[in-house]
Amino acid sequence: MTCSMAMGQHGVHIGVYGERGVGKTSLANILPKVVNEAARITNVSNQVLAVRVDCATNDDFTSLWRKVFRELERGAVPTEDAFDPEGVRFRLQNADVMYLIVLDEFDRLEDDETISLLADTLKTLSDHRVWTTVMIVGVAASVDLLVGEHESVARSLVQVPMPRMSVDEMNDVLARGLSQAQLEIEPEARRVIVSMAEGLPHFVHLLGLHSGQHAIAEERTTIVASDVQKAIRMATRTHSMMSAYDVATRSNQSANLYQQVLLACAFAKKDHDGTFRTADVRPPLARIMGKTVGLQTFARHLEEFCSDARGNSLQRSGEERRYRYRFKDPLLQPFVKMATLEKGVVSEEAFRQLEQEFPPASWVMERAWPTDLPQLLEQ
Repeated sequence: MTCSMAMGQHGVHIGVYGERGVGKTSLANILPKVVNEAARITNVSNQVLAVRVDCATNDDFTSLWRKVFRELERGAVPTEDAFDPEGVRFRLQNADVMYLIVLDEFDRLEDDETISLLADTLKTLSDHRVWTTVMIVGVAASVDLLVGEHESVARSLVQVPMPRMSVDEMNDVLARGLSQAQLEIEPEARRVIVSMAEGLPHFVHLLGLHSGQHAIAEERTTIVASDVQKAIRMATRTHSMMSAYDVATRSNQSANLYQQVLLACAFAKKDHDGTFRTADVRPPLARIMGKTVGLQTFARHLEEFCSDARGNSLQRSGEERRYRYRFKDPLLQPFVKMATLEKGVVSEEAFRQLEQEFPPASWVMERAWPTDLPQLLEQ
């Protein structure tokens, strides 16, 4: 069942999940605006209303729904001292309005009772066929992980995975931004931005913005490869990820390999969950070092990257000798490539060879959206 179909049915709710940085909050921001604008154009704004609220770590069931009803009722403060699932259902049902309620950053909720009560709320909304769709949005590899042990929540949701952008989608983002700025871009400059971003819209926007600013500063209307290189330099010097990178790679020993091993992790072959094995680090590290390397050369580094001392830059799962690793923050992976290039850990020529030999996984760079969300946002 697609996302738009879910919003058109009584008692059907939506769970949007994915990695950090893939654009979930952007979706949570724009979707209510799209729905409300469509309602205005079709003269049904008094019958349809979409709102978005942020979940917070200190929210309980009552505080969360007080925020929701404050948005639904145009700033009016709800009079109830406390809410329960049936009270929420009664209030929504008697409003005689079709609601879309987007609960963003759902993964920040820490109170198990709140999630349990929300499960009861979704169930009673479905049982009574209330014309309200609740969409929960959060960082997770699956809806089951997003809602924890609360299986009843997962069962009541249409599950919508939000993947990284495809090459076509990243190119489209660039094209839209350049069009608004009345700029053009050379093919090589475009290729570098798309390759560096690895499907994360954050870096498409960031590198595109800085590249365009540099071209304009030189009174040009076309972005060239040197503009992107300067954008990378600016991004690595000012980005919040630099602190995480420094914590992961700092060492008093000049001959340390932390930067090289972390770069090899960024280039390592990954599965559909973004995880890689110890053995997957070996080929790119050999290319970086210019010689064959043994597992003993870098196994200790992987273990340290999973420690507090190294900022837990990697997460480890599985059993001993069969461990799998992934970047804790997906934004760190492309940032590592930019930072090591800027710091001269490898030459530009060697970096290009790494790009060619160890390109981003096809599941990141080529797959399209599995839902109709892009078409929905265009409507």
